[in-house]
Amino acid sequence: MRMPELDFQIPPPRQAARLGAILWAGIAAILLPGLAAAGQLRGAEWLAQAGVMLSGAALTLTVYLGLRASNGKPLWLGFAICLIALAGAAVMQTANDFGIQALIHDLLPTRLSTHSPEETLIVRIIYFLIYACAGAVFVVTGVLQRIRSRERALAAAEIARLRTELTVLRLQLNPHFLYNSLNAFSGLIALGRADEANRLAEGLAEFLHAAMDLDGSEVPLARELELIECYLDLEQARFGERLTVATDAPGALHAALIPGFLLQPLVENAIKHGVETSAGAASLHIAAARAGTELVLTVENRSAAAAVAAPARPGLGIGLANTRTRLEMLFAGEASLETGPVAGGFRAAVRLPLKLAEDGP
Repeated sequence: MRMPELDFQIPPPRQAARLGAILWAGIAAILLPGLAAAGQLRGAEWLAQAGVMLSGAALTLTVYLGLRASNGKPLWLGFAICLIALAGAAVMQTANDFGIQALIHDLLPTRLSTHSPEETLIVRIIYFLIYACAGAVFVVTGVLQRIRSRERALAAAEIARLRTELTVLRLQLNPHFLYNSLNAFSGLIALGRADEANRLAEGLAEFLHAAMDLDGSEVPLARELELIECYLDLEQARFGERLTVATDAPGALHAALIPGFLLQPLVENAIKHGVETSAGAASLHIAAARAGTELVLTVENRSAAAAVAAPARPGLGIGLANTRTRLEMLFAGEASLETGPVAGGFRAAVRLPLKLAEDGP
C-alpha cells in the first residue's frame, strides 16, 4: 500500500516574502510598545530589537524552503522536513537574538541580560511557534489560491457549457416549420401572389438570422415581438383565417430586456399543439405585463372546436423543455416557466426579473 503524500500549495516567493514581513511587522507592533511601556527598552536597545525583528523576517525563508521541500513527499518524511525547518529557524533566530543584543552592547551603552538555559528554551519555543504560524499562513494562502484557481476554471467550464447548450438550442429550430414555410411560398407563387411570397421570404430570412445569432444576450421586448411577428406571418400564410393573433404589450414594457428568442418556442408550441390539432378556428394571444419587480410574458392558445387526432412528431415538448433550461442557465432560479391548460386551450407564462433597457448596470 502506497504511503499518502503531502499535497498542498504555497504562494510564490515574492508573496511569501511579503507575508513574512507583514507577520514580523505585526509582532513588532505588538511587542515593542509593550516592552517600552514596561521600561525594558532604553536608548540603543531599540536598535537591537529592530535587528532581531529583521533577522526573524529573513529566517522566515527557512520555513518557506522547508515547506517547498516537503510538498509531494510521504507524510512521515514531509512532516519531518517541516519540523526540522521550524526547529532550525527557531534555533538560528534565538542565536541571532542573543548575538545581536551582545553586538549592540559591545558598541553602545546598553544592558545585557543573562539568559539561563530555561529562558533560552522558552525563547526557542516562542520562535518555533512564531515560525509555525508563518508556515500556516503560507499553507492557508496557498489553499485559498488553489480554491480561487479552481473556481475560475469551473467558471470558465460553466461558461463553455452554457455556450454549447445555447448553440444546441439554436440548432434545434424545427425543420417541420421550414418545410411548411417553403410549401407556403410555393403555394403563393402558384396562385400568382409572388409579392406576398417575396415579403414572407424576407421575413423568414430575418427570422433565421435572428435564430443563428442566439447567444444568450438580451434584447428589448419590442425586438422580440418583431421577430415573433415575422414567425406568425409565415404561419398565417399556412392557416389563413383559421388563425387569429392578438398581442397585448404596453409601450412602457417595450424596453424590457429579455433573452433573445425566448417567446418563439412558446409560440411554436401553441401553433403545433393548439392550432394544427384544432378542427376549426383558433386564437393565439401574446401578452406582457408587469407584476411588481417581475415581467410576466404569456402565450395562450384557444380553440372552440375539439382537438383532432394528430400524429406524434419527433421533438414533441422540446420547446418548453429548452425554455426552462435557458431560464435556469441565465437566471439561476430567479425566473420560471409555468404551463397548464385553460378553457379550450393551453397557457405558458414566463416570469423573469424586470429590467428596462435604460436601467444602468
